[in-house]
Amino acid sequence: MNNVTNPVEENWMLRWIYTNDEWRHFEKWNAKNKGIFNYLWHLLFYRNKRVQSVELTEQWLKIGNKREYFNGPVTEFRRVHIYERGEINVICLTYENISKKQLKEVSIPIPKGKLIEAIEAQRRLTNRN
Repeated sequence: MNNVTNPVEENWMLRWIYTNDEWRHFEKWNAKNKGIFNYLWHLLFYRNKRVQSVELTEQWLKIGNKREYFNGPVTEFRRVHIYERGEINVICLTYENISKKQLKEVSIPIPKGKLIEAIEAQRRLTNRN
């Protein structure tokens, strides 16, 4: 049997696979933190987005099929923080779009049992820059 898989990315810092419940819980938490309007929107229109994985390298973060470059020709990494937010831990990457002079923050949940991996990725990103 010939299995087709994605090529292994040698410079991955993290590659996490989530259950649907883990991701649904994070989406609800994230909507609450963005304010009452976003939370209500989430409750009314959330359609079980199925993000199966998160991948992090020194240049980009891929959430599901969406890749965001935080360290590239037009973006510049600023900081990474890990927060304990009740039942979940979250890793937040902040970067600047240099051409737009705009900061952007991307948050992802840290799966249970993966906090040490997140701390190591935080250390590597912080020491690299």
